[in-house]
Amino acid sequence: MPDFEKIKQNQQLPEVTANIFALDKDESIFLSGYITLASSLNQFISLLLEEINYTWESNYQNLNDYVIFYIDIDDKNKLKELKNEQNYQTIRNSKNIFLVVLHIEIPYKIIENLPLVFDWFSKNI
Repeated sequence: MPDFEKIKQNQQLPEVTANIFALDKDESIFLSGYITLASSLNQFISLLLEEINYTWESNYQNLNDYVIFYIDIDDKNKLKELKNEQNYQTIRNSKNIFLVVLHIEIPYKIIENLPLVFDWFSKNI
């Protein structure tokens, strides 16, 4: 009889990825592409910080200065904040995932008011 516990432990779940766009406060420094969605929000935040620091060639970015949003495909105009683990897991199970990371000094929460984000989203949808 097969050892089902061992099989479950060795099973590799498919990697979940998201389209991502990060925008710094002056709106000229950005990051765009794909990112792996780790199994938890805290792990994802660590990956995101590493990616931002690598891409922007700095080691001093503080994610407390940024807010992570997702674009709800049903309501393409608005950014919705990624607030907690439950919200993260729901988004992680979605089919098309678009994440936007904005510096807290950027006041806009509608993608049409953010030309770089709007262009990126329009090209990737």
